[in-house]
Amino acid sequence: MTSAQIAEVGIASGCKGGLERCICPRVTICATDTLSIILLALARCSAFFDYPLYMMMFLSKCHNINNVCRRTVLREWIDFGDMHKVHRLFGIIVGIETMFHSFFHMLRWGLNADIDLLWKTTTGISGLAAVMITPLICWPMVIPAIKERLAFEVRKGLHYLSIVWAIMLLFHSKSRIYYLIGIPALMYLVDYLFGYFGRNGLIENAFFERYGENGVALHFLNPPNWDKKPKTSYVYVMCPWISKYQWHAFTIFPEPTKEDHTMLCIESSGDWTKELHRKIKVPCLRPLYVLGPYKSPFSDAAVTTSNAIAVASGIGITPTLSLVLNYAGKKRINVVWVCRDPGLVEYILHKFDIGAITEKSYAFIFYTGTRELALPKDLPANIFIFTGRPHLEHTITGIVTAFHSGDGLPEEMYEAQEKIANAPFDQKMKIALSRVVEIYNKDEMFEYAVEETEKAIAAVSKEQALESDGTVDTDPLVLETVPVRPSLSSSRRLSSILPEGQVSLKGLDSMIYEFLGGIGEYSRSDIEVFFHQIDRDGSGFIDKEEFDDFIGMITTERNLSIHSISQRELAGAMERSLMRRRSKHPSSAHRSMHHTSSHLLGNSYTIDYICNLLKNSEGDNPLEDWSIFYCGGSSKMKDDLKAISKKYNIDL
Repeated sequence: MTSAQIAEVGIASGCKGGLERCICPRVTICATDTLSIILLALARCSAFFDYPLYMMMFLSKCHNINNVCRRTVLREWIDFGDMHKVHRLFGIIVGIETMFHSFFHMLRWGLNADIDLLWKTTTGISGLAAVMITPLICWPMVIPAIKERLAFEVRKGLHYLSIVWAIMLLFHSKSRIYYLIGIPALMYLVDYLFGYFGRNGLIENAFFERYGENGVALHFLNPPNWDKKPKTSYVYVMCPWISKYQWHAFTIFPEPTKEDHTMLCIESSGDWTKELHRKIKVPCLRPLYVLGPYKSPFSDAAVTTSNAIAVASGIGITPTLSLVLNYAGKKRINVVWVCRDPGLVEYILHKFDIGAITEKSYAFIFYTGTRELALPKDLPANIFIFTGRPHLEHTITGIVTAFHSGDGLPEEMYEAQEKIANAPFDQKMKIALSRVVEIYNKDEMFEYAVEETEKAIAAVSKEQALESDGTVDTDPLVLETVPVRPSLSSSRRLSSILPEGQVSLKGLDSMIYEFLGGIGEYSRSDIEVFFHQIDRDGSGFIDKEEFDDFIGMITTERNLSIHSISQRELAGAMERSLMRRRSKHPSSAHRSMHHTSSHLLGNSYTIDYICNLLKNSEGDNPLEDWSIFYCGGSSKMKDDLKAISKKYNIDL
């Protein structure tokens, strides 16, 4: 605008500093000198830069629209599964740009003695309100020091001030802002209302139970409008008996024991989850509302590869399990899980048949807690449990090497375990013992059984008194610590009736579980029959001579029958299973790492193998059908996986 045109408008007298043209369409953006023009340009450019970000901040939270788009071809160009990352990134940028924009406007007004525009004009008032609430919206969500000090519920409530922020922006400018902010905000509002009223369901009788010391598991019948087995998804949960205003997102997965049922695991971490854990003192039925389901980021990327390694830490196992369940029998989804919560590990292993759903894959569990785990009696052959943290590069290259080399494939392990399960217990025990004594010292095994017998005696003596008929109210197997003798009248006499250096039924069972864990499940009657085979004199105890004679006998029998094909196959399966069993306890004094298990865990050999595979690929990527997924809160693991992804050209 020329000085004459500006004078006609009546806002200012004209351009200053010898300028022929300047800017002054309205009072709030009037710049008549060089410095004012520069400051106005900086403020306006920041606003124009932010316009598309304003739109995406609202559109990225339209969960129902995103859910529909993820089923269209648009997903090949736009990652609708990771819209939260877009929302977070753009929110940080807008938070900075808002301060930048406001600073240059207020500096220009102050230099021109027009600072009163800040409270005398609609633009100034709305801009001031927006800039004041911007830190309340952004900072609690991104600054670690604030996140640690404010409860999630408080931070979430402050974040909803973004609605007020959007309304202020609608009054801030009279031009295109109505469309750039108004339309996306309206789409978000419609999407939210549709989800809240159209996809919100009441579950009148949801079953709640605690798992371990730090979590709650939730089970419910799928609402009528759900798929029977929802894909890898999450829902928002509201428990009105905790708070009618708080909705929290959790991953869901099919209930393994009930058709058309869903379950989820909730770890106690924030105020709401801790209150939930406190109120679920016993298993119970209570009402709740679920909003969703919405597809999780895992549900898009997994379908593009035939082989995957799903890495999880802590409660991140829940979306990982959902992923594995969805592709069980279709793709190889190998699991690497790092967890320190013993209750969660035990619950998952007892609740899910992980061996079956990962029949063609591996499952590695790295337990980092302090309490000893109470594991199922016999784990599937393709599940490995270790204490301590994994070396992720070794583990991942070990898994990939196993499949590319064909050495120790999981389906072979699974087939071998089926042979063991179908064999008679007596036959399995004799083969297992004859192989184990070639690896371990039989004297050490017998001494271990004696120690376990003495521990059982001490436990019975300390905790329970014998009845007049000689019985105790305890585990039936513990009853076999000593023979039943009606003349006993006091628990103090237990230690006096145990011959020194001899083994009871309980001691033998403990020794079998510790040294021969690969023999499969067995009943109490199985172990009783086996016990009486060794206890030749019927004393109710096994002494050292009887144990040595029995080992000698079964070793001779094995040598005579080894020419049988079925015996050789069973013996081979037993040996592989026993070796795998030992790999689970590398810290134990009498355990040793087997060659195959070592390669599965990975080492310098597997790293070299994969590097040579890539080097000799002649331009093709031999690992293009592999992908890695991670769900958890460990920045260290995330950084390690990014480095592995880059080094070996595997999608993460």
